Amino acid sequence: MTIFTGKTEEAAIAAGLAALNCERDQVAIKVVATPRKGLLGIGRRDAMVDVVLKPVAEEEKQAAKAASSTTATYSVTHASAPTTDPTSAAVTTTPIESTTPKEQPTVTPAERRQQREAAVDAVQDYLATIVEQLGIDASLEVESSAHRQVRLTFTTNKEGLLIGKHGRTINALQSLAQLFLNHNGAAHVDIELDVAGYRERRTVTLTRLAENTAREVVATGKPVYLDPMPSFERKQIHAVLAKNRYVTTYSAGKEPHRAVVIEPA
Repeated sequence: MTIFTGKTEEAAIAAGLAALNCERDQVAIKVVATPRKGLLGIGRRDAMVDVVLKPVAEEEKQAAKAASSTTATYSVTHASAPTTDPTSAAVTTTPIESTTPKEQPTVTPAERRQQREAAVDAVQDYLATIVEQLGIDASLEVESSAHRQVRLTFTTNKEGLLIGKHGRTINALQSLAQLFLNHNGAAHVDIELDVAGYRERRTVTLTRLAENTAREVVATGKPVYLDPMPSFERKQIHAVLAKNRYVTTYSAGKEPHRAVVIEPA
């Protein structure tokens, strides 16, 4: 599903058309959720629509294929023909020299490992600088690391300030750290930041939320949209309910407002 949100259904549709760069008659639109004002701001929900491109007609596919086809790469050279027999002119075909892409330099496993280690060392300095600018005195250490996973743990007396309301500060720092690794040769390494056991407590909270919401969905027969959360927390919700045969889960909306939807199976 390709979900777009807006304060109204038309606003959500307009967002989808702009993102797909197409006209309204070129897409199929399905309303996933209608907007809801809520009571005193509680329970408010934006409109959600599924906007997908309509399949291209078969004739248009054939025409596009014919237009994009290339002619044979041969040049024709006519040999000089005797004046007495113009019909004996010889025609030879000479293949045009094809160009091949240049080979990319190969990176050895050892070089790739050194690149990852350098990126992990650099991201620690990067995070320490940010935290210092936030006015937080904290130390940082690699608590555990694997081939493609790194866990960095802060130690500080200002744990609440570093975690932030609903974990927003520590989550923002983790997103910055992941982007830093992606741009410094460690795109396949997942990083997790923690302070004072926050991640473990948050996992317990998300597990309880997933299970309680699933019971509510089964009891009411209606889907429930959870609050927006970062991708790694959404994965935890999906994982908790993956084996629950009474409900299904999927993510809807656009970052940073993407949320998990739990609905009856």
